[in-house]
Amino acid sequence: MTKKVIDTAQQYLTVTGENGASHIVNIQLLLQKHPPDRVLTFLRELHTDYRKELRRLIAKDKTDPNINQLVAKCFRLRMAINTIRNGMEVKAA
Repeated sequence: MTKKVIDTAQQYLTVTGENGASHIVNIQLLLQKHPPDRVLTFLRELHTDYRKELRRLIAKDKTDPNINQLVAKCFRLRMAINTIRNGMEVKAA
């Protein structure tokens, strides 16, 4: 996987706000210690957990502001997953 793919995926997982930038997940650090397929599995499991929490919140209170944050995290995780998966496919080809 190229540095460009890793940087792009990390950008999806970084949120800039009033208090500066924060990472949903620091994949650069994870990739130093684990192979890309394991990091991808972790991101998929995290995405599944966020979706379960999102469903729970929606069932409880559709006006809960935490829903917005979970939707954003799910979207960002999905984009990072797709970026890494596509980067792995290009390398394998």
